[in-house]
Amino acid sequence: MSLRPSATSFCTNTRPVHVLQVLLLLSLLLTVLVPSTTGQRKRNLGKVESVEPYVELRCICVKTISGIHPSNIQNLEVIRPGAHCAKVQVIATLKDGREICLDPEAPRVKKIIQKLLENDESAA
Repeated sequence: MSLRPSATSFCTNTRPVHVLQVLLLLSLLLTVLVPSTTGQRKRNLGKVESVEPYVELRCICVKTISGIHPSNIQNLEVIRPGAHCAKVQVIATLKDGREICLDPEAPRVKKIIQKLLENDESAA
């Protein structure tokens, strides 16, 4: 006397119509859920310039460099402390395309930031 139903009795009790209905419902559910999980909405298909789709919730700069020659820097980005990271982050884009993190407390980095701010003020 077995407590387990036999495989043949289980297969004969299910109807193909019920299986198809369940599969259809699952496929409809997936088609509804997939766009919302990938961040796409039908109303927001246009381009939004200033909004990043994904935000890093951790510090970008793990390792920092205390100094670099200003002539190698193409762009400098300063990220304030916030919920994502408790410290100020200074990211320099070099002329060869690489991005490096600079130590915001280093005297040389402070001078570079000050010079760039002075150049921006004189250009405006």
